[in-house]
Amino acid sequence: MFFKRHKTLAVLGVVIIFLLIFTLYFQQKKLEELQNELSKVELQDVRIGAGTSKGKLGTAIFGVIINKGEQTIKIATMSVEFFDEAGELSTVHKFFPVNNYSFSDSAALEPAQSKEFGFPIDEIVPENWGGTITSKLIDLKFK
Repeated sequence: MFFKRHKTLAVLGVVIIFLLIFTLYFQQKKLEELQNELSKVELQDVRIGAGTSKGKLGTAIFGVIINKGEQTIKIATMSVEFFDEAGELSTVHKFFPVNNYSFSDSAALEPAQSKEFGFPIDEIVPENWGGTITSKLIDLKFK
């Protein structure tokens, strides 16, 4: 009796549950693919230094990004954590060592290619920054 009266509602509920499971499955697959591709791209020699970066003299983050994968990267997102004097996380900032929308360097990163980068940080570091950072790649967009 219940099913006859609410047949449309029951079918709609089953369809919604199916779509949710389907969406979660593909999100998990996409996340696994991203982790696989992130393992093929390497950040090397990420350091804090003084010098000129993008035409500005001051403190900057410098490093090298290497594409050991098989796809051309058009955007790479790097997360940098800044720690205070006590070793506690103070702030997190995103940088883009490869960015096809950049005015200064819009070149993509081809397979087996490396690229040096530098980002001025004088205006973004917190006042209590102790001089320590960690960095990692968190996202990639491909051509």
